Amino acid sequence: MFTLVAFLTLISLTIFAGSQLCSEILRTFPELCARFSIYLAELLAERQKLAPFIQVLPFCSRLLNLEILRVSGLASNQSFDPERIEHGSPSRFSGHHSNGGPMDLEVWSGMQTERMGALQTSSMGWHGNSSLPTTSVVKKVVRLDVPVDKFPNYNFVGRLLGPRGNSLKRVEATTQCRVYIRGRGSVKDSVKEEQLREKPGYEHLNEPLHVLVEAEFPAEVIDAQLNQAISILEDLLKPVDESLDYYKKQQLRELALLNGTLREDSPHRSPSASPFSGRQ
Repeated sequence: MFTLVAFLTLISLTIFAGSQLCSEILRTFPELCARFSIYLAELLAERQKLAPFIQVLPFCSRLLNLEILRVSGLASNQSFDPERIEHGSPSRFSGHHSNGGPMDLEVWSGMQTERMGALQTSSMGWHGNSSLPTTSVVKKVVRLDVPVDKFPNYNFVGRLLGPRGNSLKRVEATTQCRVYIRGRGSVKDSVKEEQLREKPGYEHLNEPLHVLVEAEFPAEVIDAQLNQAISILEDLLKPVDESLDYYKKQQLRELALLNGTLREDSPHRSPSASPFSGRQ
């Protein structure tokens, strides 16, 4: 009799504990979904920021893409090829919904980015930083003159832009500021520059070569972001002897990598002198 009572009591306690667990899961489920959505939004934003670095940081890009696939539930889909998303193929990916029907992952990606971006904006602070209070956003523009008068034969524009503009894209991605090269010599084709010089919107071509740094941030952080961008750009605008210019060697190596002509002559790579070091 005692054993039966104990058994029934144990069953009752198990049912009660199970109901409590279910209740707890149901209570926290919306919060878990919100956290999941925010995390996925952060991953998608991170992938967008990493775009200029894909050629030089292939493993970081691959790991990030795999994490996005894992979080979004696509990693278990055997028909989905992570290499396609890793290399940014413009073609539409072929996958399947959980119900077995076909799914257009290009459309899915766009919808996810838009939805997650809206969620992240509403859930996080400026540029995803929840620690910053919501304040009015201000805009500032700073001009940096390029010392072409002192170094007329130095290729400042090429040093700023880098292979396919990637160096300048990295400055913008790192500082979240917009950078514009303006003035005489800012157009690659000198004949085209002469044709544009007198047209509306190209008045800057009559001015000496310069760089404009534009930022839009809350008042409490805009100066710090601008100073970071200015510091990086000022480093890039300091002419360096070609034999000591490791940054240029880095750019040439990246260009060879992009063109598929890279040949590693030595197992030891040249040391990096990137102006981004220590500025994250």
